[in-house]
Amino acid sequence: MKKTVLKIIYVIIVFCVSLVVIGHFSNHQEVDRTAKMEEPTLPVLSFVDKDKEIDELHAYVTEMDINYMRGNIFPTGKNRELTFKMNLNGQEVSNLRFEVREVDGSSLVENSDITNVTSNSSKDFLTGTFKIKDLIDEDKEYALVILADRGEDTLRYYCRIVWSSEGDRLNFEDGLSFVKDFSAKTFDEEKLSELRKYLEPKSTADNSSFSHVNINSSLNLIGWKDLEVKKHTQPKVSILDLHKQTGSYLLQYDVELKGEAKGTYLVNEYFRIRHTKERIYLLDYDRTMNYYFSGEMDDISEGKINLKITRDSNVEMAESDGGSMLAFSTQNSLYSYNTIDKKIAFIFSFFDKDHFDNRSRFMNHAIQILKVDETGNVFFTVSGYMNRGKYEGKVGIAIYAFNASTNTVEEMAFLQSRQFEKIVIAYAKQLSAIGNSNHFYTILGSDMYSVDLTSREYVSLVDNIVNCDYKLSDDGANIAWQDAGKEGMKNISVMNLNNQSVSKVSASGDDLIILLGFMKKDLVYGIVKNKDIRNDQMGNPVYAMGEVLIQDSTGTILKRYKPDGCFVTSADVKTNQIVLNRVKYDKQTKMYVGTTSDQIMSTLQDDSGANQIVSVSSENSKNFCKISLKKGVESTDNVKLLTPSQTQYEGSREVVFDADTNEIDGTLFYVYDKGDVGMVTNNSAKALQLALENNGVVINNYNHYIWYSGNRLSSNQIMAITNAVANKNFTKEDSTAVCLKLILEFKGIRIDVDSLLKEGKSPQEILSTGLPNATILNLDGCDVNSMLYYLNQDIPVMVRLANGKSMLLIGYNSQNTVILDPSKSSAIVYKYGINDSQKLFTKNGNHFLTFIP
Repeated sequence: MKKTVLKIIYVIIVFCVSLVVIGHFSNHQEVDRTAKMEEPTLPVLSFVDKDKEIDELHAYVTEMDINYMRGNIFPTGKNRELTFKMNLNGQEVSNLRFEVREVDGSSLVENSDITNVTSNSSKDFLTGTFKIKDLIDEDKEYALVILADRGEDTLRYYCRIVWSSEGDRLNFEDGLSFVKDFSAKTFDEEKLSELRKYLEPKSTADNSSFSHVNINSSLNLIGWKDLEVKKHTQPKVSILDLHKQTGSYLLQYDVELKGEAKGTYLVNEYFRIRHTKERIYLLDYDRTMNYYFSGEMDDISEGKINLKITRDSNVEMAESDGGSMLAFSTQNSLYSYNTIDKKIAFIFSFFDKDHFDNRSRFMNHAIQILKVDETGNVFFTVSGYMNRGKYEGKVGIAIYAFNASTNTVEEMAFLQSRQFEKIVIAYAKQLSAIGNSNHFYTILGSDMYSVDLTSREYVSLVDNIVNCDYKLSDDGANIAWQDAGKEGMKNISVMNLNNQSVSKVSASGDDLIILLGFMKKDLVYGIVKNKDIRNDQMGNPVYAMGEVLIQDSTGTILKRYKPDGCFVTSADVKTNQIVLNRVKYDKQTKMYVGTTSDQIMSTLQDDSGANQIVSVSSENSKNFCKISLKKGVESTDNVKLLTPSQTQYEGSREVVFDADTNEIDGTLFYVYDKGDVGMVTNNSAKALQLALENNGVVINNYNHYIWYSGNRLSSNQIMAITNAVANKNFTKEDSTAVCLKLILEFKGIRIDVDSLLKEGKSPQEILSTGLPNATILNLDGCDVNSMLYYLNQDIPVMVRLANGKSMLLIGYNSQNTVILDPSKSSAIVYKYGINDSQKLFTKNGNHFLTFIP
């Protein structure tokens, strides 16, 4: 009996041990488990000027493509010496060195070790000084890369430098003192009035919110009046651009508010200034203020999610079809809200209350919501620089899925890029879509790619889409595109992103079809009769649409629009409205001239009960940004804040692309607006117009300047062309041919321009033939004042008039342009008033053609 009992006990013990062992190995083999995001680890580097840290740089753990990197800029001293400080953040680094390269990455100028390095007593910081050799040209920008080894990793810090032999370092010290003093005076009630002389207040300015103020805002708004500012941190200074006369600076700091707007806010304060011998002028001022939403109970009340003082454009929201589930991102933090269960989930952010340092709050990334389903699951992307986690220090697009039932976030894939994070963000905003949740679509390099989120395999679906016209439907379910050029206008391709099936909408006979966009889910396009295609003043075809159509996904035509006595040339398609830009045919000039626009309104009514972003008036804080909920919150007692964990797994989910994936076919233009990329386009005119509107900068994909405002001489004239036409008479020659010959001969090129024109070649094509290494810029619709940028660099600008004749702009001064008119028999070079030039060229359509060597 005793032996039997012992055997039973033995069996039970073995069984229990087996369960423990099996359970241990089963759990060990389990792929999915959850954990918090890894801590930030990388050291941060800043330049030091008079004991002040400037241009905070964050580390990259992979080598980036220099010709796409455009970070901050720092002026070296007269002796080309630089001092930096590295916050080690508990890390050890060694073998510090630097490289100086051409900004287009074409050549290495210098690479040297950094030997003058010291650390503080606690070894929290490193301070280093190095001198650049006498190999760089004055007032020319170069790419600087500072490298350091951390274990087996190489950390890289990218920026731009510029050297001036003059001691003022391009007025850097005066400019920095000005912007810091201006910012400080906004908080000083006694000194606030001193800023009045720099501002340009307008009665039409929007003074409704502290979330966005600019140079046109009221002094009270700029001075934080009625806001209970408790304190503010010292500003972090970044130099965005620096030239002889102009400079652009960005200050970033936090403010603490009391009262109804109680909370912490991030402030971005942008300055663009111009130096003269007499004083500093403020050319642009723009300040944004956004609340660090926390999801606490006082942020949700009365049927609204209160984002307090936050700019509307800083908030993205998406909801399920029924509206019971919604997701929203603000200040690069993503939340979801279940209006039925009253649960708010803090889905993703690189920063939280436990991680609020400069690394976690570095804002060079963006969150995009791809889809929200009825169960509360949210698919989203994080694009740009990765602040922390397994991809810390890398750039790319991470695709995530939030599972509402398990309260976890799973990484689906990571698409790494070697381009500047601001460019990657711009691409992601232009095209990021998820079809049936198994495929992700975006642009890399020139092509549109599909990434299988299960196998992590990718395929190029549309070659060179960046040079096509493409549109994404509002729901992200369809993309339409057509190839560039007249031949591409025979068809529109439409892809269903759920199954990748492609259908075509085609023109009949000799007609052409023009893609205009999507009104919600419905395709909008125009039809052009072959007989209605005519050239404009620059010799470029104008595709005049005699009919605009709207069709649904089944091909059923929902609406036909036929303008009476005029044509449509382009359209601005929005969710519920289409604005049609129209022209009439002028029989005298045999060209199209602009006429009144028209509109098509959607017949579908929005659900008035849907969740929506609203602006709500408050007593002292102007307007608050809030999300008005479809299902109101009667009480916050039962609202729950959930903090999901990240699903962990074995192996990598990084998608490894071929080396040529990021290569660009042709020339692209990047518009930098206050440090961010506001547009990526192959249309130089659109790029310049946006830059002019926002005092921005246009860069091409070789990191060369295409245009920026200001920083020009008070006058300039291209004397080589002036002297070349002295005492000559061109009245018997075609003025367009003369202008093209003069441009090409000015660059030492002689080709048979007359024959090329007779063959039907456009002026742009002829310049491309004669100047194959130049970037030819068709700047139709731009302002004549923006052309002074090129004249300042001794680059002539051709102008076409409505009568078919051409002129050359070859100079300017403070009051005039200098015009070369081949149709005049004498005095063909003459001065013409700036205002008169503006009127003349605007009347003739502002048709400009030039180039960048």
